[in-house]
Amino acid sequence: PTAGLDPIGAAHYDELVKGLSHNLGLTVLMVTHDLDSLNAVCDRIAVLLDKRVVVGTMEELLVYDHPWVREYFHGPRGRAARQE
Repeated sequence: PTAGLDPIGAAHYDELVKGLSHNLGLTVLMVTHDLDSLNAVCDRIAVLLDKRVVVGTMEELLVYDHPWVREYFHGPRGRAARQE
């Protein structure tokens, strides 16, 4: 949802979505590849992987034993999004 936005605008959008979810008790379904938004907004993440859906928290996916998951979440962009 933040594709094409500058980093400041994207961060404001993430804060808005998270605030609405928390304050109004909304469930938000977000389809994104943006690791910054995943880290900022999502409590649980679903990943399509080998014709299956893998669901977990960021912490659970960070230790999930699959090469693609490790590369995606532990690569340079994943580490930057987690501010490591």
